[in-house]
Amino acid sequence: MERATNGQVTAATSSPWRWLSQVRWIFDTSELGLLGRADAILQVESTNLREGSRTLLEAKHRLHQEGIGNATAPRDVGGGGYRWVVQLLIQFLVGYRDLNMRDAAHLGHAELLLLDDNWITREELHQAVAGELIGVAATEPSGGSNLATASTTIAVPTPSGWELTGEKKWISRIEEAGAFVIFARVHDDIAAFYVRSTNDGLARASLVPSGLTGWSWGCLVLNSARVRTSDMIGDVAAGVSLFRRHFARYRPLVAATCLGAAAASIDQWVDFVLSRSDGGRVLMGGALEKIGQCRSRIILAISGLVAGAVQTADPDPIWAKMAKAHSVEVALETVRSAARSMGAQSYEAEHPVRRTLRNLEAFEYADGAIDPLFRSSGYAYVRQTADERV
Repeated sequence: MERATNGQVTAATSSPWRWLSQVRWIFDTSELGLLGRADAILQVESTNLREGSRTLLEAKHRLHQEGIGNATAPRDVGGGGYRWVVQLLIQFLVGYRDLNMRDAAHLGHAELLLLDDNWITREELHQAVAGELIGVAATEPSGGSNLATASTTIAVPTPSGWELTGEKKWISRIEEAGAFVIFARVHDDIAAFYVRSTNDGLARASLVPSGLTGWSWGCLVLNSARVRTSDMIGDVAAGVSLFRRHFARYRPLVAATCLGAAAASIDQWVDFVLSRSDGGRVLMGGALEKIGQCRSRIILAISGLVAGAVQTADPDPIWAKMAKAHSVEVALETVRSAARSMGAQSYEAEHPVRRTLRNLEAFEYADGAIDPLFRSSGYAYVRQTADERV
């Protein structure tokens, strides 16, 4: 079997397409052609990233230039106009090739700008469609990412716009982002503001997480950062609604990415088993049962994601929470099984399975921790049941 220099199995023995046979019928010929081209480019870019010949931001720029990173953006802003469900499979391919590329092949948090019709003709949105990276700043040192309790960051009106003061913590893409969407309190409301990373009132400080280190992380400190009136996204009271609508689309993409990464780990696990089983004639202990169990969970999870997304580009926020929490949990359990089965071989810090596990563990807390997401969906279901019985 051919191998890359870092120990990963090459495309000759490993392919994400073996995982997608149950959902391929949903996509037409042009969409499948786009997905095939996306995977070919992702395979090359992931190799370049591992070899250090390209940065993540450079990979993102290429993916946008090739029509992959902006494939599902509307045509009237320069995107490909493909269905949103296509992005789910692009993200599965991204995760399979390299989990660190999670925001390199779609608009990411720049989609917040699409939620305000006034931004459709703005140059800032067109720059994002062309590949500029936009970060989101919602998490605070005290209130976490619960916008309802956010009070540290305050927006005060000025004659020409707004002044933002406060601090945001655990912000991803802290160094690479050309701009941030920053959520701040305006009296009793929460508003969203577009702030360039070069704003004189914005200071950045780095933080080092235990996983998801592809993009940089850090704190944003806003010291009377001045923005124009037109830099508000939506109106003064739109922040919470924008946040919920955006993450209803973003979380399923995270889910698909994590499942793709887990699928790659299973393929590496299978390669490990075959290498120790005399060409497959003598298979190791309970490995077959465990591999079959993990593979079925991933296939059913990605099938459920696609089925839930195929009819809408504006998914239900509760479904999105369930999709993200369930998929991350499935991915984590799968990769942990692979790491345990592979034993000492997977213990090296940069072994692909160990690296994937470390990154997936970070997803337990990124973009909404698993337990609160399940709790929210459980609460919604119980309340719905109670209301139906009245």
